[in-house]
Amino acid sequence: MPEAQKSPLAQAEIDCLVTLTERLADAIEAECQVLSERRLTGLKPLVEAKLPVVNAYDSQLARMGGAAAVAADPLARALLREPTRRLREIMALHTIQVAAARTVADRLMRSIAESVAQQARPVLGYGPRAALRTATAAPAAMAVSAEA
Repeated sequence: MPEAQKSPLAQAEIDCLVTLTERLADAIEAECQVLSERRLTGLKPLVEAKLPVVNAYDSQLARMGGAAAVAADPLARALLREPTRRLREIMALHTIQVAAARTVADRLMRSIAESVAQQARPVLGYGPRAALRTATAAPAAMAVSAEA
């Protein structure tokens, strides 16, 4: 059979990809729920549970010939339309929530660093016009472990 005339994808493969797409959307939706409740400590088990689903989704998509092959199959397109729409919507929300959480964390760290820097500057005495003189050296940077 010529390369351009590939046979349609098997129904079982399409059904498997639909199921994986729905499971992935459910996993990301659970993360979004935790993020919206600001329970960031609850994210780790959800992310760990999502990783095997992501790997299975990637493997199944590769077995089927990639996204282009799936998009070219009319049955796959029809069956995946709704699960893919839902996955894209929840991924967009997830992206926004993660960016917001990261912004809050960055601002909190900056505030802590500034507070520590201010407390670390000792008063040296009085300067002109009886103004307090403080040391001018401040921390140039603050390193934070992403593992924490």
